[in-house]
Amino acid sequence: MNSQPHKSPASKSRIVLIAFFATAISIAASAQTFRSGTTLIRAETLAEENGRVLAGLQAEDFVILDEGQPQPIADFAAESGSIRLALLLDASGSMQPAARQLAQTGLAAMSALHPDDQVALLTFDKKATVRVPLTADRGAIIVGVSKLSGKPLGGGTDIYRALADAAKYLGPASAAPNVILVLTDNAARADTTEATALHEIWAASAAVDGLVVSSAPMWDEKVSQSLAGLKLQDVRRIADQTGGVVQQTPNVETALRAALERSRTRYSLYFRQPDAAPGALRHLKVDLSPAARAKHPSAIIRSRTAYYAE
Repeated sequence: MNSQPHKSPASKSRIVLIAFFATAISIAASAQTFRSGTTLIRAETLAEENGRVLAGLQAEDFVILDEGQPQPIADFAAESGSIRLALLLDASGSMQPAARQLAQTGLAAMSALHPDDQVALLTFDKKATVRVPLTADRGAIIVGVSKLSGKPLGGGTDIYRALADAAKYLGPASAAPNVILVLTDNAARADTTEATALHEIWAASAAVDGLVVSSAPMWDEKVSQSLAGLKLQDVRRIADQTGGVVQQTPNVETALRAALERSRTRYSLYFRQPDAAPGALRHLKVDLSPAARAKHPSAIIRSRTAYYAE
């Protein structure tokens, strides 16, 4: 005699439905966990040797490592041409001695830009404020800078939050690469962390270049460690991880022109993203190939050190 309980048609239907939904959820979860390697990731790369931009390199002169694994270069461009620039001016109280240089920087930027460049003007103390939205209208930027020149400076300084704000404002790079050019005295003790800033900057695929106007010695690693409790911020740490360059100089106009021209001579390297969970942090390293390194043993290669999978 069969002792198994009899299942009604309704019960059987419920079991089938549960099994169906369980399978569907499993398939959907699998589909959302990883993406195929069809997404192109761009790594803007600056190559320098003996303080000068290293021009004339080709795709075969570079190697890209994603999580330590070499990736074929899918596309390559030797010059970026136009750029999307966030001109980020430090308007905190400590910049009062360099107030004149804020206006000089903004005006100098206008003469160094190309007609198809897009530029936004932002100032910051504890956070960034957009003064002129992203535009190709040079007159609008000049007017925006002129309005700043008569305003008193004041407030605390949070460089990392300002950089994060600027990156969020620019958003993901399109055809033209994103560049954040910050003018600051690099004197900041604030709670926003380096990781917070890098998260937004990497997400926007932006390079951070900096001009430091203070004549005071910049923090070195030893000083930073001994004063770790003060939560020091250093724009050089962000630049190093985004492919940017920081200069300390009293000649702002000359340095700014050089910084903008450097932005145009970055190589654009593209590779196909390996399978990865969307949003996963992927570590990246760009270097010269062995053959190119043999020709240029002292070359310095600057590129972002990570990206977020799409």
